[in-house]
Amino acid sequence: MFRSFPALLVAGVLATAANAQQYVHQVVLLNEGWFDYVNQVVVLPPSLGSYDPATGQYTEVAVIPNARFGNDVKVEDEIVFVSADTMLLKYDANTFALLDMEVVRGIRRIGIWNDQLVITRGEFGGLPHYVEVRDKGSLDLLYTIDAAEIPYHAEAVEIVGDQAFVSLPNGFDWPNYMNLVAVIDLASQSYEGVIDLGPDGDNPEHLMSWNGGLYAFNNKDYTGSSISRIDPVASALISTINVANNSGCGTSAAAADKIYYLEYAVDQIARYDLVNDQVQDTLTNGLSAYGIASDPINGVLYVTTTDFTSTGTLYVMEPDGNVLSDEAVGVSAGKMALDIRLTTGVSHAVAPVLTVFPNPAEDRVFIGLPGMASPMGLEVVDAMGRAVLRERLSSNGTLQLDVSSLAPGSYAVKLEGGSYSRFTKQ
Repeated sequence: MFRSFPALLVAGVLATAANAQQYVHQVVLLNEGWFDYVNQVVVLPPSLGSYDPATGQYTEVAVIPNARFGNDVKVEDEIVFVSADTMLLKYDANTFALLDMEVVRGIRRIGIWNDQLVITRGEFGGLPHYVEVRDKGSLDLLYTIDAAEIPYHAEAVEIVGDQAFVSLPNGFDWPNYMNLVAVIDLASQSYEGVIDLGPDGDNPEHLMSWNGGLYAFNNKDYTGSSISRIDPVASALISTINVANNSGCGTSAAAADKIYYLEYAVDQIARYDLVNDQVQDTLTNGLSAYGIASDPINGVLYVTTTDFTSTGTLYVMEPDGNVLSDEAVGVSAGKMALDIRLTTGVSHAVAPVLTVFPNPAEDRVFIGLPGMASPMGLEVVDAMGRAVLRERLSSNGTLQLDVSSLAPGSYAVKLEGGSYSRFTKQ
């Protein structure tokens, strides 16, 4: 079900400069899929989905082959970076064609600093290093922080200025959880030391920035949770405060002046007030969140729920907990990333806008082509970026394409000149 929220969208757009406006082009969801650990079988592979806040439409756009699970997703400069199982993958954010891939054993989370990717790692049995930095363009390895300096399994990464803060829960050495956050100077490529979160700061799963401060959400030993406040300039702990009896793996997000997190004791989303450093309240909207992401442009949060085997739902939620809309998505959609782009008020020639329907499709799709001034080429590409159909268009109107021969999956329809749209073949 989708209910539009144009007032929120307009408010987000008007809040920026008249001639340079930010907008959320799409929310990219990483569906972790379903891996049967008992039988060691991928029942449902991880996939990427795209949610359009303006229309409320969700589309599965890429399946991640040869992966047991997904870990993280980031979007920058119309490129999507994904960590899944043992792979670092790079996708085009418009067509979702796979651009590049590198094997990174034990890859966990991704941070972006200038033209570099900061990657955390963790795996049973140990690794020669748990933090590495790669080139954002080529994915080539630039340098590592040796395990002699950081000997613990790493998880979350948050970039503040020229420093990378990396949580060290040591989660793959259960029950030997750690309560440390490592500090890496990215400009000098040097390890600066660790911040001790105190006796209640074990198992830091998530790092968040707000108003110049850095916060760690800690799952402790899964019988309790806490939030640590860190001074990123001094690289020092300010406080660690217990917030719940049990709150779940990494399900938290900073939005405005709150941290939203799942409180397992009541199976509801709770709010922690960052101004007063205390738990504010528990929302009663019935959402048992698996993933939470903040959209500061539209002034909403995206919350996902799942049964881990067959269904998943994305909810658009106001900061007070009021649910605006919901949409069916993939299984175990936990990590989300906003694809934020810039539009201007300057008039210029715009490529014709494609509309593709029905979506999903079975045997044929219809492509609407308004505003085409001259003949243009059109091609349909698969998730690997390979052209599977080509047409030459000579007039405006609606084109019918026979897609019955295409394998089930996600496809992009690309018009010469840059306009594109996506559909799913059932």
